Amino acid sequence: MRIWNCSRDEADIRGHEFFKTSYFKSGIHTIPGAQTALQKLSRFCNLSVVTSRQNALKDHTIDWIEKNYPGLFLEIHCGSHFALDGVFTPKSEICRSLGAKVLIDDNPRYAIECADAGIRVLLFDYENSYPWSKTLCVDQHPLVTRVHSWKEVEHQLCHGLLDS
Repeated sequence: MRIWNCSRDEADIRGHEFFKTSYFKSGIHTIPGAQTALQKLSRFCNLSVVTSRQNALKDHTIDWIEKNYPGLFLEIHCGSHFALDGVFTPKSEICRSLGAKVLIDDNPRYAIECADAGIRVLLFDYENSYPWSKTLCVDQHPLVTRVHSWKEVEHQLCHGLLDS
């Protein structure tokens, strides 16, 4: 992996080791502005979570989401990417099955995958601080818009992105 400077197999192992840490279990915080923006958006959008997390983490993921964003999401789907075993489902396939019009994601690979499938993407790079989100070729795709805050997400979705 480019960020960790290791192979995909090593990155998968490191990721699974991270899932055992106390930080993963109780230390992941929400991003400023997310709850307010999502509450506003939930008034006119059907919100679902499409995550690359493994099915083995689904219960933990649902608990975290319900604790931090109670009642805001209709569905939660795990794609089981980077799992040490099992089958994964591409985000584009999950989004298509949901009839999603927009994906908000911080991963350029998923942004391109979904944009190539005709889904508009807001590539989230909080305050321009995500090193993994810095792929310039993504910015050339007509269906990908880079955003740096939940206020920008809200603005994009409230001002015509869904209508175009």
